[in-house]
Amino acid sequence: MSDKKSHIRLVGLEYLQFGPVTAGQNFNSTVASFSTIGNVVPDSAHLIIEERTETELYVEEEDTPDIVILGPAKKSLEFAVRDMGTNMLVYALGANSTTTAGIYRAPVASVVFNELSVYARSKDINGKYLIIQIPKASVKASGDLRFARTESGTLTFTCNVLMPSSSTAISPLGILQV
Repeated sequence: MSDKKSHIRLVGLEYLQFGPVTAGQNFNSTVASFSTIGNVVPDSAHLIIEERTETELYVEEEDTPDIVILGPAKKSLEFAVRDMGTNMLVYALGANSTTTAGIYRAPVASVVFNELSVYARSKDINGKYLIIQIPKASVKASGDLRFARTESGTLTFTCNVLMPSSSTAISPLGILQV
């Protein structure tokens, strides 16, 4: 049996970017069109891969499952930012179409979920790092805009991984070891 041990660790976030979804590709490789998300709250970013669902099928003669079929696992990337600038508020929460420079006005109509590509890079540890590539995610945000003296307001993003639209099988999540 081969050894599964490595020296690759996921510690810290170097940067996180959002970009347009490109249909039919594993990942939008033109990251020059991506926007870097700044002012990320320390230790707030995490990639969650939930346990796979199970469907147990039985036969009449047995009390235990005859077969267990594994289903998909929900995957999401979550993080928070401290940026309270008008541009970030509009980007995160949507805005009234009459928003003017320097003023955030909450939307008065329904806001459609943003579908974006997500690119995250971990910090270097032992000369290695990981790149998280999500070709298509449903991105939503919420705000906890505190007036506290010991804590600042934050915008929290949840990026639910979606299956990319393509005629070929494209993975909804890639973790590249560099």
